[in-house]
Amino acid sequence: MDIIVIFQRMLMLLAMMGLGYLSYKKEWLDDYSYKKLSVIVVNIFNPALVINGALSAISAGGADLNLIKENFMFIVIYFTMNIILSYPIAIALSKNDNQKNVFRLMTIFSNVGFMGIPVISSIYGEECIIYITFYILVYNVVLYTLGTFIAQKNLPKEERTSGIKGMINIGTVCSLIAIIIYFLGFQFNDSVLLFFDYIGDATIPLSMIVIGVSIAKIPLKKVFQGVRLYLFALITLVIIPIIVSFVFRGMEHDKTIFGVFVLMFAMPVGSIVTMFIKEYGGDESLCSKATIITTLLSIITIPIVASFI
Repeated sequence: MDIIVIFQRMLMLLAMMGLGYLSYKKEWLDDYSYKKLSVIVVNIFNPALVINGALSAISAGGADLNLIKENFMFIVIYFTMNIILSYPIAIALSKNDNQKNVFRLMTIFSNVGFMGIPVISSIYGEECIIYITFYILVYNVVLYTLGTFIAQKNLPKEERTSGIKGMINIGTVCSLIAIIIYFLGFQFNDSVLLFFDYIGDATIPLSMIVIGVSIAKIPLKKVFQGVRLYLFALITLVIIPIIVSFVFRGMEHDKTIFGVFVLMFAMPVGSIVTMFIKEYGGDESLCSKATIITTLLSIITIPIVASFI
């Protein structure tokens, strides 16, 4: 894998984030428009890109059960490892029980969708988004079960609620639709294909602009203070993905699926973790800082990890 090409593509994504950052600082986008743009990206553009990934995969050759099985095997390994590793990482980086829960959530739930889709599609092509779709589906199930349980640990038992209803959302529904389209090999006319293709093309810059605005909303002087979050970034963005690339190298049959698997470990903290922490009264500031630091550093660390694939 050409690390220079990947680094150039990551710089392209960084430039798109820069547009979002500049737009907020110049007040071309305010808090209200940022919120609305986020809603549009999450509920229209990202789901459309997922479906377009299924259509692209069909055009590239259709469903291959062996590849799907291999992809699902790596998904199980991915979430199992993250859940197990979240314990020692949380213990090592915090003595506060509330913050330990935050570190656990940040370790388990990286940005496989909002950041993962643009990165993977820019490296491997849109036809590979179908593999990420399965990650997103499992991600939502784990998030609204185990994730809800961890996030509510600091609440009294009588105030805890079930997050299972949250699994029924636009991301889960469109992931299921994309998987059905992929497995059944539905064929659509050119107008439908072009529609999803055009929407898909717009998703990546819009997603990066939204991330850029989220970074601009927090004073950077406060973000980059302290050592713990840099250690967290080093462990989760570099050390774990590189170790994974060596440990599981003999298990892969398809290099693309294995590449997606390794790069999923290299994704920054998912922005949805901050929303969870905020909803259940955790340390929102710690999570926001970690999201920004890991997102910015991932521009450099992803090409480094990719060179070990």
